[in-house]
Amino acid sequence: MDPSWWHDRVFYEVFVRSFADSNGDGRGDLRGLTAHLDDLNDGDPATTTDLGVTALWLMPIAAAESYHGYDVTDLQAVEPDYGTADDLRALVAQAHARGIKVILDFVPNHTSDRHPWFQASRDPASDKADWYVWRDTPPTANQGAWHQLDDRWYLGQFWSGMPDLNLRNPAVTDALVTAAEWWMDESGVDGFRVDAAKHLVEEGDTLVNTPSSRRWLADFRARLQRTHPSAMIVAEVYDLAASSAAFVRDGGADLAFDFPLARGLYQAANLEDTAPLAGALADAQKLYPPGGYATFLTNHDQTRVMTELGGSLERAKLAAGLLLTHPGVPFIYYGEEVGMGGRKPDERLRVPMPWTGESPAGGFSTTTPWQPMGDDWPGVNVASQVHDPGSLLSAYRELIRLRDAETPLRTGATHVVETTTTAISALLRSTRASSDVVLANLGTTALPSPVLSLGDGPLCGDVTATVVYATADAAGTPALPQGDVTAPAVTERGGFSSWTPVPMLPPRSVTVIRLVSRP
Repeated sequence: MDPSWWHDRVFYEVFVRSFADSNGDGRGDLRGLTAHLDDLNDGDPATTTDLGVTALWLMPIAAAESYHGYDVTDLQAVEPDYGTADDLRALVAQAHARGIKVILDFVPNHTSDRHPWFQASRDPASDKADWYVWRDTPPTANQGAWHQLDDRWYLGQFWSGMPDLNLRNPAVTDALVTAAEWWMDESGVDGFRVDAAKHLVEEGDTLVNTPSSRRWLADFRARLQRTHPSAMIVAEVYDLAASSAAFVRDGGADLAFDFPLARGLYQAANLEDTAPLAGALADAQKLYPPGGYATFLTNHDQTRVMTELGGSLERAKLAAGLLLTHPGVPFIYYGEEVGMGGRKPDERLRVPMPWTGESPAGGFSTTTPWQPMGDDWPGVNVASQVHDPGSLLSAYRELIRLRDAETPLRTGATHVVETTTTAISALLRSTRASSDVVLANLGTTALPSPVLSLGDGPLCGDVTATVVYATADAAGTPALPQGDVTAPAVTERGGFSSWTPVPMLPPRSVTVIRLVSRP
């Protein structure tokens, strides 16, 4: 197996509790997710009604105290609300049969305060007394992160119910490696998203982004990949790109989520200007090793992207086009593909998936769901969009298939192309065999194609130019650039100068032009 299998995948983030309920208890479960795998990818390239994603990230499914699963009570057990280890094995086997990889959320920074380890650690004479971060005197710094219990204080950076493990203790690290190996051996999953990576190991009063955190995660990853060489680690470092990239450069992760780039992607669609995206993309290209960052629009902790975009279908299609044609390994949050909205509190960011517009729960369940459906579910659901060629769901399906068909969009090198207007962004994505030019008109009106220039590039000889993708309008008709497509004259430095590929670009559109050298 290719040890870098993740580089050309499109991931889909699933909150199992809210995806599909198979037993009528109002809570989503593993069997419900398995039953909907064909909606995500049916394994048949000839069909077009499935979304086409090629990897899943499951938010925590280990036994936990709270609905979200991040306060784990047993690191080697499936949450009973979700099913059994047999159900997980069946899910992974069915996913693999369809060409879908599966990664799990893994939480090494903390556990629930109900975890047996923490209950034992409360006794200073216990063999687990130093499995958590304790102190005997009141803290003078970061006081909100410390919590008093039994005349001592313990560190809990997120809240008192999630005490921080002492990752300086080799026994704790051994237990976490064993737990990760258990999940891989027990179910055949393909890797992990490591939660709260920047919080792992404190250094004095510094609680985040310490060199010790990066060293710990590098050791964890190395040990896991010794026994499971193709295991993938993607780190959650909710911070600036310089901080998240350091975890990848130092060997702690294969990928890290780039939060500034995520914000730049949807802000470009909102503000009709390349500036938010251009700066974040430049930082990502400079700071990460090649192929070392994960892209997304929003996730389970953030206002959903459709809400950020003011409910605009055109902006949502544009943001999806930017996500799936730009560099990085893309992650899609469940429901994003149909335009689910939502804002905090967190539970309202994680409401049940709307499969239909039918009561009582939009096809998610046959009973009242664990959390009320989103406000827009009767009109925003899979059934209303699956056969509509102008829908957001159709746009996501077409973009994912485009990315799958065009190697440069998955793994190609990225060259930023100079344009004559900030309302249009331009990239050249290239491999040795071919290149794709990605043009995005961020504005609300049709614009003349900018004059494009690229000083140093990968092109050679004479090239042909073919439009391989154009954003579809509300009727599902591709909004093709107006006029004939021309190919650039390649310079001696492999770039081009004063190239106008088309006379006019449609509003809020993404156009992909394939360039191929003539034989």
